[in-house]
Amino acid sequence: MREEIRQLRGLLENQLAHLAWADLKRRQPLSTAVMRRLSGMELDSSLIDRISIATADARNEDHAWQLALEELSAGLPVADHDFLDEGGIVALLGSTGVGKTTSVAKLAARYVLRHGQRHVALVTTDSYRIGAHEQLMTYGRLLGIPVQVASDHKGLRSALNSLADKRLVLIDTAGMSQRDVRLSEQFSTLAGSGIPLRTLLVLSATGHRSVVDETIRAFSGVSLDGAILTKVDEAASLGGVLSAVIRQQLPLMFIANGQRVPEDMHPARAAKLVQQAAQLAESNELPGESAMAERFGGVRANVHV
Repeated sequence: MREEIRQLRGLLENQLAHLAWADLKRRQPLSTAVMRRLSGMELDSSLIDRISIATADARNEDHAWQLALEELSAGLPVADHDFLDEGGIVALLGSTGVGKTTSVAKLAARYVLRHGQRHVALVTTDSYRIGAHEQLMTYGRLLGIPVQVASDHKGLRSALNSLADKRLVLIDTAGMSQRDVRLSEQFSTLAGSGIPLRTLLVLSATGHRSVVDETIRAFSGVSLDGAILTKVDEAASLGGVLSAVIRQQLPLMFIANGQRVPEDMHPARAAKLVQQAAQLAESNELPGESAMAERFGGVRANVHV
């Protein structure tokens, strides 16, 4: 009996969702057309629903799409300045394989090109991966800047004190899964140094939205000042990661779209990133009527059976 009731409930909800979606299409054809295109970008449903409201007064479908992209750009948190010009001590955090060490090298190279070699240094706290130090040491030799190794909070404090004359110190931390039990040790190492520093989370554009969400929450064990988005050139879609940073309100500071140092790193620009996300979605097949009804019809119908 319970199973039959559950099946009947599901059937009724599905029918009401399809009716609600058909009614919405009839009343708001431009908004629903935009919702379909935004769905092709793989954005979060609640975000799509919110953005579509901004297209209510559009003149035509092209104008509605322009308004939607502008609304998405306005909601995307990006830094309004280049923190490299401010200097200080900056630690990069992130999961294994997101391109954290390469990002450290790119940031250091950008700084060297602007301000010279004398004012920047690198520190690594990665004592887990075999050969982790060597990679950063190689970058340091190529850039002509010092690199120090710190295995715990005391070593980090000592290293940072010895580099007090540097305008910018970049810390490369160990790459760990968002579920790694050792993550708290890494947070303790940074906090235990007793020296004020900023932290940036390195995120891969190829990550699934749920994984990016989980990663941001896990690394929020320390106060995050912003994020660097890597592997943009490898991503098939950017909607998932954009949805995550909007939901978590984590400002993007830099975008990395290749391996070249430092050419393939640029300050984050909301409009440019949104345009790139839209262009990637052009090759995707748009969701059909049934998928749209199931995704948005129930919300609009406010089904409570």
